[in-house]
Amino acid sequence: MAGFTERAARHAGRDVTVASDKRLAPMIEGADFVITQIRVGGMKARHLDESIPLKYGIIGQETTGPGGMFKALRTIPPMIEIGNTVASAAPDAFILNYANPSGIVAEAVSKHTKANILGLCSGIPEMQQGVVSRFSSLYPDLRVYTVGLNHFGHIHRILSGDQDVTAEVMGALAEEKERSGNVGEAGLISLLQAYPISYVNYFYHRGEAVEHARAGRQTRAQQIESIEQEVLAECARPDTVQMPKALHRRGGGGYADITFSVMKAIVNDTGEELTANVPNRGSVGGIEDDAVVEVVCRVDRNGAHPLPVGQISLAFRGVMQALKAYETLTVEAAVSRSRRLATLALLNHPLVGDVDVIEPMLDEMLAAHGLDFT
Repeated sequence: MAGFTERAARHAGRDVTVASDKRLAPMIEGADFVITQIRVGGMKARHLDESIPLKYGIIGQETTGPGGMFKALRTIPPMIEIGNTVASAAPDAFILNYANPSGIVAEAVSKHTKANILGLCSGIPEMQQGVVSRFSSLYPDLRVYTVGLNHFGHIHRILSGDQDVTAEVMGALAEEKERSGNVGEAGLISLLQAYPISYVNYFYHRGEAVEHARAGRQTRAQQIESIEQEVLAECARPDTVQMPKALHRRGGGGYADITFSVMKAIVNDTGEELTANVPNRGSVGGIEDDAVVEVVCRVDRNGAHPLPVGQISLAFRGVMQALKAYETLTVEAAVSRSRRLATLALLNHPLVGDVDVIEPMLDEMLAAHGLDFT
């Protein structure tokens, strides 16, 4: 990847120095930004996260449910190490984190290190931009606000200047989704009076999600593993100087846009409103101040400052608060290596919540990943 990056920069005519090292501290001394995206255990660990919960009738997914928790349990300890290194070698730097589950990782690093961290994700920002693109001709000076957690976010408030046009836009969105055949999505928008990220289908269509996953011949991890091998092989070729073609089949995207938007807002002290995963600090009612939420923030040279949201809509308040309890318990389980806290985390998770299922599943997953929790 270092070789490919150097060739791509040179091909683009950019004067960029590319370096690599197995040691982190020398690489980040004096840095303004440290972008993190790690996958502990690789795709083989993700396959376990996705396949084992299905045996117990629970969705297997890399960012939510038991799979998301185990990804967090593996990822939090090294991310805390990275956070401590950044705080020591580059104390003024901002960590822009994409290591999933992004919000849980951001909470762990913000609570257990002195590093400045923002959890980023392209999902909600792309939805916000889509709303602006579709409706700005009808409603000038459109501003789109969101409340939730990473991969459980909801666009809940839309302003045109000083006028609240949430109801009008939600109605139009629901009609548009229904016309395009997305009846389920249209129904959720009408039901919630909010525009949720697609990950909510794991919660609101859980039976269908489990059956769909069980019907697949491969887990998502198995599908991606072969694609990533192609991507890396293509990157290793001396003649590859642009985005590998295989990467288009990988999925995901939009990360460059949100990354550079945040960096520009900090460097230029613009105060731009951008969505990020940050400590709540009183922004969202009913959530602890040091717990991380995904909301619109004012971003300036001092970082991201969450804008006031107030109370969560009753339509999804209960699920969000239960998920937040699960996330915070997961952070503490990872730090203390406590089986009891891991059990409590899954007991609070809306997709699990059954101790008779949790205990054997937890034992199987701990053994499969070689994790020693007491």
